[in-house]
Amino acid sequence: MSSPTPKKIKNIHIIINPASGRTEPILSIINSAMKEAGIHWEVSITKEKGDGLQLAKAAVKQGADVVCVYGGDGTVMEVMSGLMGSEVPLAILPGGSANIMASELNIPQDLKEACKLICEGPATLRAIDVGQFDKHYFIVWISIGFEAVMVKGANRKAKNRFGRFAYLVSAIASLKKISTVRYDLRIDGQEDKVEGVTCIIANAGNLGFTNVSLDRHIDVSDGLLDIIVVRKANLSLLKLIVLALFRGERPDNVEVVKHWQGKDIKVSVSPKQMVQYDGEVLENIPSHIKVIPAAIEVLVPQKKRA
Repeated sequence: MSSPTPKKIKNIHIIINPASGRTEPILSIINSAMKEAGIHWEVSITKEKGDGLQLAKAAVKQGADVVCVYGGDGTVMEVMSGLMGSEVPLAILPGGSANIMASELNIPQDLKEACKLICEGPATLRAIDVGQFDKHYFIVWISIGFEAVMVKGANRKAKNRFGRFAYLVSAIASLKKISTVRYDLRIDGQEDKVEGVTCIIANAGNLGFTNVSLDRHIDVSDGLLDIIVVRKANLSLLKLIVLALFRGERPDNVEVVKHWQGKDIKVSVSPKQMVQYDGEVLENIPSHIKVIPAAIEVLVPQKKRA
């Protein structure tokens, strides 16, 4: 769901995570773009977890037309959380290793081009869904089991050394540790049970480092969450990961992947499995997960007319 072209931005607040995975002259590039466009801009720097949320709330109170975030998906999630309930839109300057949400929304990965989108357009505001559990929000996905272990293994040190292939290295190592478990699912009141090695509750599908999605039906603006269970930890799963990383393909193989959609999800599993959301590791699996449709507006490229 997209809104008309937004009004000209006069006052923007930019929140920067200096620990993001890129090395580039951030402030110099942003300053040049904003100065040329005649946009007044303020900048805040995150220092620890939770800063993005508080800085976004403060920027709203200070009257920013747009709050912009430079960082990876975890930082984007924090800043977005601080904008929930306000009418202030979000702009994204991709600064992480994968930048899944930016890829999902076709926001340029190059910082100069992303700044150009904000300052010159053509741009529009797109309403996107947000996932929620307890008092937390997520924009990408929650994963349980293998995928969570893989994400944890692809830490900052590994990403700095191997880049996007840190996920493949971690996947190979994780396969040795993962066993099949039973997931008990309740999706919009309907119960299902399935055995697998990982369960993903996804708001967005793009893998960030390629043009492939977890599933072509996943849409960040459809008012639904997508529940995906990967059923086997074998060579078929490793092939799926390799194709996604190297060729941008996702083979349709029902023996490997099972897929549902819903608005209200409950999931339980035994024994206890690792769980993460948007890169943050959790102690326990959320008991109740739901979608908030069209929860926030994001500045995105305007679609070209056919």
